[in-house]
Amino acid sequence: MSASLIALLGFVAWVLLLLGATIAYRSVKVLSMQSKADAWTRGRGMDDLPVFKRVHDAYLNCLEMLPIFGGVILISVTAGDGAVTNGLAMLFLAARVLQSAAHIISVHHLMIFFVRFPAFIVQFGLLVWWVLAFAGQIQG
Repeated sequence: MSASLIALLGFVAWVLLLLGATIAYRSVKVLSMQSKADAWTRGRGMDDLPVFKRVHDAYLNCLEMLPIFGGVILISVTAGDGAVTNGLAMLFLAARVLQSAAHIISVHHLMIFFVRFPAFIVQFGLLVWWVLAFAGQIQG
């Protein structure tokens, strides 16, 4: 399996881990009768511990990036041009995990400015780099 596909699998695993943490937390709240099963319906204010709210937000944040990253990796693999993404795919995954971990740990402006935002910029920059690399290979 190529580094690009391993990074994509790692990203999916990370998303599943965050979702699993959310499911576990909510299940405990419902089974212990601290919350009703519909307590997390959209549009309602959640009465969750701040860290679990941040875990859920980190999960949603990952969902925003996963289709873009997945699309670029799948283009790379199906085009037979994994060399474009293989070298930096694990860096992308590391930046994604770092961004999520920083999101979960704190929403302090220094954490956002010095950790979360730079990790996001690494991901964004890599995606733009890869798209431009593929666009440069298109023959007119």
